[in-house]
Amino acid sequence: MRKFSPFIATVAGAALLTAGGYAQASGGHGGHHHGSPALSACLAAAPKSVKTTLWSTFKSSSLRTDRQAVHTAKQALDQAILAKSTSLTADENALSAAQLKVIQDEDAIAQNVCGSLSPAQLGAANTLYTNLQNNRQTVHGYFQTARDAAGE
Repeated sequence: MRKFSPFIATVAGAALLTAGGYAQASGGHGGHHHGSPALSACLAAAPKSVKTTLWSTFKSSSLRTDRQAVHTAKQALDQAILAKSTSLTADENALSAAQLKVIQDEDAIAQNVCGSLSPAQLGAANTLYTNLQNNRQTVHGYFQTARDAAGE
């Protein structure tokens, strides 16, 4: 098995975080909330022990069940739209409540992970988060320049 240098692994990890942060910031997957960029930054700075307990944290959370509730609520809303329902309010409220629960689940997991970091690790995560946000703005600028050149 070929080993990669820590530098290459760090650069590759940062690239994935940047791409993930950009996709999330630009509303990838229809604007769904897919975890917190703070969680990504904290995981990058977390020791292996924190990462190993993360799976049990996910398993013990209601995240999977709550994501299924979002799917079910979205299907009900879609069916109401297709049935030309005159009032979508109840279905929209059910979907909003389900989505809020998923966001709360994801944020609680992020808070748990980030809360387990030492001050130095949390500082590194904060720096990474800030730099990723700055990179997101730069990427948006690149796309805007390209759209401007295209005449859009």
